[in-house]
Amino acid sequence: MQRCLTLFSMVLLAITCLPLTSAQQTGVAESQTVQVQGLRERVIVRRDERGIPYVTASNDEDLYLAQGYATAADRLWQMDLLRRTARGELAEIFGNNALEEDKRHRTFGFAQTAEAEVSQATPAARAILEAYARGVNAYIAGLEAKSLPPEFQILQYQPRPWTPSDSLVVVKLFFESLSSTWRLDVMREAFADLPAEKRVALMRETSPLDVLVVGKDTRKSAVSTPVSSSERTVSVDTLRFLERDEEMMSKSLARVGLAAENLAASNNWVLSGKHTASGKPLLANDPHLAPSAPPIWYLVHLSGPGVRVAGVTAPGLPGVIIGHNDRIAWGFTNVGPDVQDLYIEKFDPGNPGRYLTPSGWRDAEIRHEEIRVRKGFTGSATDILTIDVTVTRHGPIVLE
Repeated sequence: MQRCLTLFSMVLLAITCLPLTSAQQTGVAESQTVQVQGLRERVIVRRDERGIPYVTASNDEDLYLAQGYATAADRLWQMDLLRRTARGELAEIFGNNALEEDKRHRTFGFAQTAEAEVSQATPAARAILEAYARGVNAYIAGLEAKSLPPEFQILQYQPRPWTPSDSLVVVKLFFESLSSTWRLDVMREAFADLPAEKRVALMRETSPLDVLVVGKDTRKSAVSTPVSSSERTVSVDTLRFLERDEEMMSKSLARVGLAAENLAASNNWVLSGKHTASGKPLLANDPHLAPSAPPIWYLVHLSGPGVRVAGVTAPGLPGVIIGHNDRIAWGFTNVGPDVQDLYIEKFDPGNPGRYLTPSGWRDAEIRHEEIRVRKGFTGSATDILTIDVTVTRHGPIVLE
């Protein structure tokens, strides 16, 4: 049985509802009723003068299904670009120009990680992801060749169905943009033969401006012995690879609005109610990502049983990441922690498929990745390039 998703376009004020400018000319609020497979009850999506959707549903499943539908209606191309970037599937639409980016993300294995997270998600979390995906797919199913977003028409391809893991793989791009610290590990190793004071000056790991809010810093200053040039494990070729890799990452993330280079000044802070006119505290949150069109954030208001929240999320991700409900507001910022580790693996010269572990030799996992590469922009035909990714107990091999 089909249920209805009702879309209303109007301006929402505190009490009074006013129609949009286009509707004011006729004196009647514009509305549209859409039949959506899978809805359990009637859902209303209102839009204010800025186009921000206000979703009201009588159950959680319908709420997130409608959020997926509304987001796809606004940002379907951006959603597809985000997931293709993270999954390493850009060459399928952009050709050889994006092949090296795809190889890089296939090596990281974001897609496999997202699939594993879905399989391990709680039933409640999985239900939200699945409902959101159904909403996105309901919108896609209603499109025809001429009603596709212009980017799909120009590039001559159809968006494939959205999956729960697509929502989670998009998040990996945020991690990559804000938490890529493994290159610093290589750089520190490259400076290992310098005197300690020079290494600290070049690659400072702490700052006198650091403030510990919880706990205390009990680390002791470590004194390391400089190594000779002959013992150095980082070659000039490795440093050149790092430079190329960083350039590629910046290009890839800038395309999807996640470039953070030279913008590392994210901040959030709270002003006590003692210093405000209302007597209530104020929260200020500035994620400090580069401006882009469309922006990386998506504004939405969600109302359902036990849910009344407004704020921003990423296109493709259900719920609200930064926002407020009836009682509290929340935000977050990136403080640049070192959350990645780089390991040097020793492989067996006599059997290159295995590597040394504390318990002896172990076979490495070889992941075969097939990358579709578009032949030309006059058609959708593709070639298939296969790459092998070596994975150890610590993760994929990123440098050889």
